[in-house]
Amino acid sequence: MTSIQSRVLTFAVGVPGISAIILLLPQANHLAFNLLAVVFIYLGSLETANLFKQKGFAVHGVVPFCAALLPLITWLSLNYSYSSSVVEYYAVLFIMLILMLEINSTEDSDFSSSLLRIGASLTTFFYPAFFSIYAVRITGLDHPGIRLFSFLILVFANDTAAYIFGSLFGRKSRRLFKASPNKSLVGFGSGFVVSILIALLIHYLLPMVFSNFLIAAAAGFSVGLTAIIGDLAESTLKRSAVIKDSGDVIPGRGGILDSIDSIIFSAPLYFLILKYFA
Repeated sequence: MTSIQSRVLTFAVGVPGISAIILLLPQANHLAFNLLAVVFIYLGSLETANLFKQKGFAVHGVVPFCAALLPLITWLSLNYSYSSSVVEYYAVLFIMLILMLEINSTEDSDFSSSLLRIGASLTTFFYPAFFSIYAVRITGLDHPGIRLFSFLILVFANDTAAYIFGSLFGRKSRRLFKASPNKSLVGFGSGFVVSILIALLIHYLLPMVFSNFLIAAAAGFSVGLTAIIGDLAESTLKRSAVIKDSGDVIPGRGGILDSIDSIIFSAPLYFLILKYFA
């Protein structure tokens, strides 16, 4: 099976599966989806920690666990009317924990690598977990199921279009991005255009998602832009760690980070558009 076939198969299986969780299990403010997010963020944080391990910096084992609690705490704040500030309080407590752990570190006697270890732990905590909370916050808006479903369709369509058209027609327009030389201008443009077209189609079929066609186009534009940035950002981390994929758990895609990089990077701006303009 070729890489394109594996990727399309993963899309064909994964999208209906996640869609079923979102649309058929909306109970308790989409608890099922949020528990899935906890699992994905935990595994993604483990992969992030492994990136730093490749560079010689061991992230404390408690960090991925703490990161996985972020989407759950966000869900609790939405479901039980807690202040959204509870997420920020939790993040501050985590930073305090990391600093306290470093005080007693036995990695080196002169603390010469403390700044790098602290940076590794904080990055592992905030990426991908803190980005992901905006996907969780979509479940606190009106029509949460269909809006979350539409968001994932936009991201998956962008990613799939960029990969297929870039692979088939983009060989002469590659090396546009140093972080990922195989990404092409054709792929980027295809994903960008498809995102906008799908967003407009969503508004036509599901008018409760966006308030008008202009907002729909803006949402598609935001996903088209941020999805590729998220992909390139993760490619930068992998290139620094000198590895091709963050893992190998998902056929045709690699690791968890390879699969959610565009989703987590697109979620904040998409959420803001829905909350304040749609």
